[in-house]
Amino acid sequence: MEIVTTADGPLATIAIAGTVDTRASTEFEGALTRTLETGARQVIVDFSRLDLVTSAGIRVLMLFAKRLSAIGGGFGLCCLSPDVKRVFDISGLTGQFRIFATLAEAKSVLSGIPAPQPARGSRITRLIGTLLGGRSEVGAPRRASEPSPLAKQIASLLAEPHEPPGKAR
Repeated sequence: MEIVTTADGPLATIAIAGTVDTRASTEFEGALTRTLETGARQVIVDFSRLDLVTSAGIRVLMLFAKRLSAIGGGFGLCCLSPDVKRVFDISGLTGQFRIFATLAEAKSVLSGIPAPQPARGSRITRLIGTLLGGRSEVGAPRRASEPSPLAKQIASLLAEPHEPPGKAR
């Protein structure tokens, strides 16, 4: 097992490679504890190079998550391979951890810095989002106090007098 810890103020990342089993769990627990001793309060465990985690490794993660939560910290796991994720799924513990697809996503969420969001959906979907108030022009944020173009149209339609259905003039 290989452990590399990097810290950036209160955010620490622990990249682990190999296997976290009964023998390696003590070393893994020590690395997690040292991050707290250096002042980290937001901790990410990067599993991108992890081959296997056993129940001993999961126990260490559970105890550390409780310890970090007790002091108001944040904890996340990222880059789980399908095999490692399956261990969490089978044990029923997937919901006990914040699991992120990428290290960048984990850092963004735990550090509180919004991650850049790729454009999603078709052009029509993005247009509808714009009309509903997401952006007034492509790439230009709309002021919160300004109604969206769609809201303006709806307001004008509602302001027009109308006859109830079935009534003839």
